[in-house]
Amino acid sequence: MREELQFGSGDAIAVIAPHPDDECLCAAAALIMAPERTDVYVISDGSHGNDQRSFAEEAVVRKRQFDAEMAYVRPRRHIWLGYEDTRLAEHHEAANEIDFTQYTKVFLPWDESPHPDHRACAKMCCEAIVKQGASAECYMYELNAPFRRPTHFCDMTGIVGEKRKLIDFHEDQIGNKEIAIALNRFRGAQLLSRPSVEFAESYLKVDPSSILQAAQSERLQEGA
Repeated sequence: MREELQFGSGDAIAVIAPHPDDECLCAAAALIMAPERTDVYVISDGSHGNDQRSFAEEAVVRKRQFDAEMAYVRPRRHIWLGYEDTRLAEHHEAANEIDFTQYTKVFLPWDESPHPDHRACAKMCCEAIVKQGASAECYMYELNAPFRRPTHFCDMTGIVGEKRKLIDFHEDQIGNKEIAIALNRFRGAQLLSRPSVEFAESYLKVDPSSILQAAQSERLQEGA
């Protein structure tokens, strides 16, 4: 991580979450530091997030938890698209509902994430960004599995308690909070030149066109 990410007064920010809670687990810095300039998009309904409930029941619970978090954060806007959890690869049209041209910074899931919804969401958003000719800076975020070489970070040291509060709104997602906070602590420990940083979110700045080209090359190699 070489560069600290800053949010300027002219920024318009989009946080794209495949599931309700990804926005605070992975990109809480934007929600806490610049809520009045941040729009949050949740792509799926989170309905497969708890095997103790039916999918329909869990979707209602997850939306209620997300709405409570947003009422606390008070971002500029929050949008629930409601596609079925675990099946985002079948719904590449979902990203077309987002006008990426209005943003200066966009936070996306990692296209190499172990979670298939995260990978699908990243690719569909990159496709929409390129198709729309949007010029936003794009930053992928990590969840559970760390990047090999993150490019940017946000210092979360003074606000990690606030991040915990946001995650706690999603009370039926057991274990995710401690994983996210542990990853932030690990990233803080890596910043040897910044010993005052104890917790950090890290990101990978990407060119959406390059992401699509790499995906196409991979498909061609698989078909060879």
